[in-house]
Amino acid sequence: MNLSSELRLQAIIDGTRAGTWEWNVKTGEVIFNERWATMLGYTLEEIQPLSIETWNRACHPDDLKRSYTLIRQHLDNEIPFYECLCRVRRKDGGWCWIQDRGMLVREPDGTPTDWMMGTHIDVSIEQESRQHLDHLAASVPGILFSFEMVSPVALRFTYVSERSYSYFGLDCKAIEKDPCLFFDAIHPLDSAAVQAAVRGCYTSLSEGACQFRMFVNGTERWFRAVACPIQDPLGKLVWHGMLTDIDDQKQLENTLAYLSITDELTGLFNRRYLTQSLNDAMALYQRYQTPFSLISLDIDHFKQINDSHGHLVGDRVLTKISELMKHRLRATDIVGRMGGEEFLVLLPNTLGEEAGQVAENLRLAINQSEYLAEDNSPFAVSVSGGVLEMTEAITSVEDLLRRSDRLLYEAKEGGRNRVLDEQTTSANQGLPTSLE
Repeated sequence: MNLSSELRLQAIIDGTRAGTWEWNVKTGEVIFNERWATMLGYTLEEIQPLSIETWNRACHPDDLKRSYTLIRQHLDNEIPFYECLCRVRRKDGGWCWIQDRGMLVREPDGTPTDWMMGTHIDVSIEQESRQHLDHLAASVPGILFSFEMVSPVALRFTYVSERSYSYFGLDCKAIEKDPCLFFDAIHPLDSAAVQAAVRGCYTSLSEGACQFRMFVNGTERWFRAVACPIQDPLGKLVWHGMLTDIDDQKQLENTLAYLSITDELTGLFNRRYLTQSLNDAMALYQRYQTPFSLISLDIDHFKQINDSHGHLVGDRVLTKISELMKHRLRATDIVGRMGGEEFLVLLPNTLGEEAGQVAENLRLAINQSEYLAEDNSPFAVSVSGGVLEMTEAITSVEDLLRRSDRLLYEAKEGGRNRVLDEQTTSANQGLPTSLE
């Protein structure tokens, strides 16, 4: 095909329906083509005479200021070409979105001329669609996002709504440019689970969901993300989803979970949690021979304390003893209230001899502490207890608790204010009928 350069250029301009502009940056002279005028609802004759003021009047003032800033950067060789999205007033008074692109014309030897040339393309439909998406994103209680993957470890965000900044202080455009900004903010303990969810999306080509914590202003907050893949017209899979803040929900779940395993008065673990912990410890022992010991403690003459000083003072005694034990035990030890005035202490990875010393230290600390009646007069409190090391002879948690109760009973029968282990007791004592 033997076409002139001029004819080829005109065909391209007509085919793209682009408005063209030529501007002499020194004189202000401007040349627009007919398409430029019709984009705004005019004929070319209607906007005569042409000058740079024609553009200055049509362009939105805010966009015009940004446009000239970018033009100056281009003329100063700070950017290779000029590009700006501008709102332009149409003849009917409405606004359209124009993608404005151009560059300074240079001689073949690179010498700059006084002319800039470029195109204006109406992108109103695309921009309005983007605005509708932004408005939708602003109205939903979460962050909308889209991403695509070329491998299980190569994820690229194609869209992140602006709410990302108010949620976790990250700019949406920055996340689109560098997804590591988002993934690096995930709590280290949850990072592996998130990465596994991403890999699952890639391998199964299905919906994915996960919950995780992120650091927001130095504090942890819980979020939930769900995404579903949709195939675009080119056959490429793009995942679209939403991220929501579930921190309040998680805090409520954690509170309810805490309450379900905690004794309301003392803040220690309750009987349910103690029983589960004993089952777990016994399973570890039976499979790996992981040792553990159990301490049972019961307040001596607790009914007399309640009868003499009132139940409020009795509750204070229970609370104080609970605090004493918590502060004198390891972080890995489990201390709980079985009910009434009886406590259990599970000591993981602890043999009987060491557990006996722990029990004796607890007994002394409780016995030597000060307890006050309502009139602030002091009174003494003591505990009795038993120490039991897990052995092959113990067949179940029920058996373990029966043996623990027997030791506690014998400590009571032997005079109270003491702790006993199986080596210091007779083997055939009956079960207790009362531990008071």
